[in-house]
Order: sequence, then structure tokens, then C-alpha cells
Amino acid sequence: MFAGLEHAIAARNPIKRDGLDGTDALRLCDGPGDGFPDLVIDDFAGRWLVQTRGGFPDWLSGGSIHWKKLGDKEPPRWIAGDRLAKPFVIREGGLQYWVDFNAGYSQGFFLDQRLNRARVRRTGGRVLNCFAYTCSFGVAAAAGGAGTANIDLSGKYLDWGKRNYLLNGIDPARHRFLRGDVREWLKRLHKKGELFDLVILDPPTFSRNSEGEVFTIESGMGDLAGLCENLLGRNGVLLCSTNQRSLGAARFLEMIRAGMRRPWQAEPSPMPPDFTGEQYLKTWWLTKK
Repeated sequence: MFAGLEHAIAARNPIKRDGLDGTDALRLCDGPGDGFPDLVIDDFAGRWLVQTRGGFPDWLSGGSIHWKKLGDKEPPRWIAGDRLAKPFVIREGGLQYWVDFNAGYSQGFFLDQRLNRARVRRTGGRVLNCFAYTCSFGVAAAAGGAGTANIDLSGKYLDWGKRNYLLNGIDPARHRFLRGDVREWLKRLHKKGELFDLVILDPPTFSRNSEGEVFTIESGMGDLAGLCENLLGRNGVLLCSTNQRSLGAARFLEMIRAGMRRPWQAEPSPMPPDFTGEQYLKTWWLTKK
């Protein structure tokens, strides 16, 4: 068992050498994809977040380890090594981001979007980041020279995003952080005649706004895609992504296209190579035909 895990970890070494100044946040073990059906290990700058379906595996040892059950919405529990009571910094492709193991269900950074962030960084122009969360897409775009606008319902997470900008020497005052319902902001920006070179649409699978209105991918993705279409310039690109496991890539694309008026060419994007198990993340890059 130890040899199998060591092999999985060693196979990830090339990822750490990729990027301008390396990457120290990645998935070390991805369940069945690495021969461990009930074990996921994410490495955040040497701090391991272990997830299992049952209890913590006693045979597993290392430095700083925190653990939680797969799918659990509570913060992870400290097991060994450094007890992470405060946020800390991770690196991806030379950029830095704040991570917090005490933040709740998510730690503030989604490892599975690495390839998409790298492509966003190469875009330039004007970028609109919807459902921005802690603005990692915005940071990547701004680092590539883009002017960015980040929309999120939570002021707390937009403030976290501003700290991510500052961490990378990017002045958040030169970018926009728009608090409120994404749908309403898309309408407002369209009314003002704003256009973007890239719009990023990575909504949660389920959410409820301040008015109590419920959003689900099935019921709302097409409408959102149509609103984003209004904001795309002549050569604009729409990036759509979802981690909803019950939804196939083809069906997700159908939902997107159902809300758009013009024909669009769609290109899928794979998950990063350290995600060897279930390919749950569906990503489409849409450009005008």
C-alpha cells in the first residue's frame, strides 16, 4: 500500500516543475485513479488535506495532515504536524493564493481548475469573472495583463480575492469587484454597453441569492449563458465550467447553447493530469463560428 501511494506521489513531480516558478498545490492521490478507492489527498504547499469515506487511515503518516470525510461540509480536522489556525500561501505557475483550512467546505482554491487558469492567464483584454469566489481566475487574468471585473454575492470572498491580488503585486484598485447577484450584474453591464474579451461562468451547482431565489445548473445555466453572450465582443470567448457529477459534458453543452442566440464553436478542456479518477469537471470554451 505504501509503495502504491509513493508511486502516485512521485508521478506528480513534473507538475511541481511546471509554470514560471513552480507549483506546490496539487492532488497527490485521486481515489480509484491511483488504486485507492476511498482516499483523496490534496497537497497545499506541503500541508495535506486527506479525505476518506470512512475514518482517517491510521497507516497514513507525513508532515502536516488535516482530514475530513468525502463530501463533508465542515472544516477539516487536524491530525498531525502543523495545526493550521491561520490562512497560508500556496503557489501555482508562479502565482500565489491564500488558502484557509478553517474556511468551511472549501479552502478558497480549486485545484481542478489549474489548466483553465493557465489559459485564462494568456487571454489578455477585458475579462469578466462571474461567481468569482476568491477571484483566482481574476488573479490569473490580471497577471497576464487583462483588466478584470469579478462578480460575487459575498463581500467576504471578494475581500479574499483582493488579498489574492495584493499577494501577487497587483493593485486591486485598478480592477473591479462587484458585489451582488450575478444575473442582475450581467443585465446591468449589458445595459451600460460593456463588452468583454472573455467571460468566465463557473457557477455553483446550487445557490440561493439574497432574495431567496434558487439557482441550479439545470434550471439556470442557459439563461446565464445568454446573458453572458450579450457581453462578448467581436472575438469574445465564453468559458463555462461545472463540477456537477450527475451531469455529462454533452448535456452541459446543450444547456449552455439552449440560452444562446448565435452559433458557437465549443472546445472541451480536460482536467489536470493529477486528477486521474472521475473526470467530474466539465469545461467548454466557446468561440463564435
